[in-house]
Amino acid sequence: MALTFNIAKCVAWAPGLESEQDWHLWQCAQKPIATELNLPPLSVIPAMQRRRLSPFAKVALHCAMQASGELQANVPFVFSSRHGDLHRTTSLIENIAQANALSPTQFGLSVHNAAAGLFSIFSGNRAPLSAIAAGEHSFMMGLLDCVAKLHVNNLSHILYVYCDLQVPDCYRPYVADDQAIGIGIGILLEAGEGQTIYSLNPSDSSMQASFTKSQAFDFMHFMLSKQNSWSTKINKQDWQLKRSI
Repeated sequence: MALTFNIAKCVAWAPGLESEQDWHLWQCAQKPIATELNLPPLSVIPAMQRRRLSPFAKVALHCAMQASGELQANVPFVFSSRHGDLHRTTSLIENIAQANALSPTQFGLSVHNAAAGLFSIFSGNRAPLSAIAAGEHSFMMGLLDCVAKLHVNNLSHILYVYCDLQVPDCYRPYVADDQAIGIGIGILLEAGEGQTIYSLNPSDSSMQASFTKSQAFDFMHFMLSKQNSWSTKINKQDWQLKRSI
């Protein structure tokens, strides 16, 4: 059975790709991904609180707030990341190795659901939220969780945010190059009928996966293209995302 949904809004942030125009140029191979990541301004967050945020948290929060819009105070929320705030976590591990004292604040902000919690605090959102990590399939696992919650809980909307930044140098040998590029994506999913209907369902394993990059970038390729379907994997299961206009 296919799980159907609409996408009310989709925003993304990556090195050199910060606006809708940037992403369309990238999809047409007219704008490359940059080597340096600029950070979103997050002017809606007070400066004193903003200074405490890591680059990872800033990108995740930007995507969450831009995608949720007027619904950010009450929309249910799913956050997904393969590595989480790995730069912050690595710093804590290095402190332990050097027998230095750990900062309770830094530790609290390093846990996997920290970005989701920060969004809840800054937006005053008390709706249910969850945080997911599923290896290299984290993007699709989070999207599937979102769509399932939309149906099972009879929700009108649900927010999905995926974020992963380039891993610290000490971990680079263990991550494929096409999985190492930082990206944040915020998607506001909604139930009901619309001009464009999306469906997510298991597919025939004989179908070839579309595109070749990380799932998050492949998803953006699909969203910006004129293709009607995109095939990928969630663990060992083949899945297909379709749209009908």
